[in-house]
Amino acid sequence: MKTIGILGGMGPEATLLLYELIIRHTKARSDQEHIPTLIYSNTQIPDRTEAILYQGEDPLPYLVKSAKILKEGEADLIGMPCNTAHYYIEKIKKEVEVDIVNMVDLAYDKIRKCHPEKKIMIFATEGTIETGIYDFSKRKGSIQVIPPGPEDQKVLREMIYGQVKAGKRPIELETYQELLYRVEEEGVEVVILGCTELSYLHSMFKFPNNIEFINTLDILARELVKRANDEEESH
Repeated sequence: MKTIGILGGMGPEATLLLYELIIRHTKARSDQEHIPTLIYSNTQIPDRTEAILYQGEDPLPYLVKSAKILKEGEADLIGMPCNTAHYYIEKIKKEVEVDIVNMVDLAYDKIRKCHPEKKIMIFATEGTIETGIYDFSKRKGSIQVIPPGPEDQKVLREMIYGQVKAGKRPIELETYQELLYRVEEEGVEVVILGCTELSYLHSMFKFPNNIEFINTLDILARELVKRANDEEESH
């Protein structure tokens, strides 16, 4: 059995949820059958969207340091519960020779296999959208993923930064639910939860929509469990 490393802190709630999902998706009948897991929640990693859009502090040195700490702790593979940070994944790999599981690629694989003809929208930070990591139009099958409009993006920003990351309780869901109804009326059939704060939100609440949600954090957890147990990889 391999050891999983969680490169966390972006944010802490998503880090905690990834570990919870790893436990949930492990078929274990005792403590000893669970997967050894190292968690480094480096909350000092600069905001990725701030760096990408507004020339904020570069998070790459912090990401590399975190990956090195996990490797030195004998992690065999790493999961990074932050979609925007996947913009830096190849640069991290150049500095640290370790298997970092790419949840953007996993989301693409799932969509290609299950939803190639449906109308797909990405819910994410402006930074993630700006990087183009969820632009699947140039990949096999030329899958089109559309971003929300400017006003809807403001709602997502408030949910991500103003509520979940800010630790606001209770979380105010009304404007987010209105957004879901609005995009559903526009014909959106699949929504990629391209921010782990939104994965956290959807783990806490159920939304009465007919939209299929692609939960990237859940997909990542399942793949980490597979690889840790040396099962056949999904891609």
